[in-house]
Amino acid sequence: MRRYFPNAKLVVDRFHIVSMLTRAFNQVRVAVMKQFDPNTREYRALKNSWRLYLLKSTSLNYTKEYYDRHLRQKVTMAERVGIGLDLNPQLAAGYELLQGAMTALEEHDVDQLMDLLFTKWDVPAPFQTVLKTLRKNSEGVYNATVLPYSNGRVEGINRMIKLIQRTVYGFTNFGHFIARIRLHQMGTEAEKRRRPVQAPAAA
Repeated sequence: MRRYFPNAKLVVDRFHIVSMLTRAFNQVRVAVMKQFDPNTREYRALKNSWRLYLLKSTSLNYTKEYYDRHLRQKVTMAERVGIGLDLNPQLAAGYELLQGAMTALEEHDVDQLMDLLFTKWDVPAPFQTVLKTLRKNSEGVYNATVLPYSNGRVEGINRMIKLIQRTVYGFTNFGHFIARIRLHQMGTEAEKRRRPVQAPAAA
């Protein structure tokens, strides 16, 4: 690649940085969960409502309580996450690492992200593997923080193609398959053009 694009900058996609850390967190969460009997409160705290652990901490509600039927008590979203994290310090450290990375990427704070990567974390093997990979590709991670580029559009096209594959039960003619993809793209672009432009709110 350097031969043909000598001035190109390597950019690691931000989505994949978060995805790697999220996957590591889930692996550790499940491993910790399996240390408890399935009938215990601790097991249920880590198994159920697992999506809350993957939300940004700023998206959690810290004041409004709801009844959690798995824990059989009223909690806020933030308290629900805290109950699970309190069960294992390494899981809590992994959560801190994940949250820090999401915040640094969102705010384009390269210093914070580099500090996170090169700090010695007391986290289990799945996180150590991710950290080793990101450190090895620190140039691309750095560029992901300071540059606006992303392969989100490519990921969207890939998702759309997979969706078409699932819904058409297979194409016997490859040309028809390509035509279907192009028609779908044309329809999406036409829909965008038809959307009314929102008038700016009055000052």
